[in-house]
Amino acid sequence: MTHPPWYTPLIFLSFAAFSWLYFAGDPSPDLRATWIAGHFYSLGAPSQIYAGNEGYFTMRALESWDDWSAAEGLEGVNYPFVYPPLWAALAGALTQVMPYWLFKGIAAFLNPLLMVGMVWLAARCVDDREVSVQMMTFLGGLVVVFTLPGIVALQQNQPHILVSFLMVLAVERARAGAMAAAGAALGFAAALKLFPALLVVVWIASGRWRPVGWFALFGGGLGALSVALAGWPLHEAFLSEIDAIRASIIVTGFNYGLDALMAWNLRLQDLVDITHAEGGWKMLEKPALWQMLSMVALATILTFAFTAARLARRAGRDPDILIWPVLFIALAFVSPLAWGYYYLPALAFLPHLLDRFGLRRGGVMFALIAAPLTPHAFTLLIALVPSPFDPAVMGSLTVLAMAGLFALAIRHRRDAAGGPLRASPVSL
Repeated sequence: MTHPPWYTPLIFLSFAAFSWLYFAGDPSPDLRATWIAGHFYSLGAPSQIYAGNEGYFTMRALESWDDWSAAEGLEGVNYPFVYPPLWAALAGALTQVMPYWLFKGIAAFLNPLLMVGMVWLAARCVDDREVSVQMMTFLGGLVVVFTLPGIVALQQNQPHILVSFLMVLAVERARAGAMAAAGAALGFAAALKLFPALLVVVWIASGRWRPVGWFALFGGGLGALSVALAGWPLHEAFLSEIDAIRASIIVTGFNYGLDALMAWNLRLQDLVDITHAEGGWKMLEKPALWQMLSMVALATILTFAFTAARLARRAGRDPDILIWPVLFIALAFVSPLAWGYYYLPALAFLPHLLDRFGLRRGGVMFALIAAPLTPHAFTLLIALVPSPFDPAVMGSLTVLAMAGLFALAIRHRRDAAGGPLRASPVSL
């Protein structure tokens, strides 16, 4: 199945236009956190950049942030800044040359393009057999834009959209043989959120040292730049914030992860309510034993990924491309917060089910994963079972089912008579 080349930009622009119409006016508190951090950085007030949580993470911002937002006439709750100091420094420079509304408008235009872009990148990693790249991009775009993970990310202008795009870009570039671009993309992602650094385990096991080297060079360079611009004390504050997140569990209807499921079902009486004018959430300080078990779960996942990639290398082939979304899901599921949008890079690969299983069976699988993540399913579930956490249970089960289908697709391809998927071309 083929389509004219102009279908691709049309798909991108259509999703961007829809997103702008529906989400451009939202408050975007997640994006605002970076701007406010930059504002206080530009004022020379490093103590006002990180929330300074002691012991556990409450997801509450500093009072000075609320005062600034009120003075600027910005609505909605403020969330704390949890990214490396480099981005506060760069945002601080932007606050001197543009207003917040322009910064937010640029993000609102670019983010849907990045979301559809990562679906397009994922689609380029398959043979054009049953479904064209354009059709896979369109169908995958529907999933990432019209399900809750994408809707919330676009409403918030979540920086994780860029992280997700960079993760998929790293996978696609490595598959295409552009190792420098692959390593640089993953290094950039790790400089925004630390956990993408864990993905290099697959490259190491596969003996792909060039992207590993470029990852270390690019990521290390950004880290050195961060320290040079912001100084080490601010990095200590950042690392303290990360430690607090690691020692905490946030429980909402949008946390699709192991920690939140266990906290809701096993430690309900210990959950602490965190409230604000627009609602709130529950949190729990994670016991030391629980933290240790989380590290064991993470180590187990990385061991399985390393082993799978090493076995593929010994067999003289690259790991199946779908090992990546399985790893994306597994890492997100055991992460401390496990927000629904953490699964965006895995959802980008969902159209691969159409290639692996055919339009009929693959289409059914595709729909069974997408449907439970839609707002309509959320509304129906709340009406039937009025518990604020049940959507997270459904979301968690859905992403686990998605991982299972990807694993089944890997087995299906290995057992099939056809050869391995061909690599996509180097040029974008």
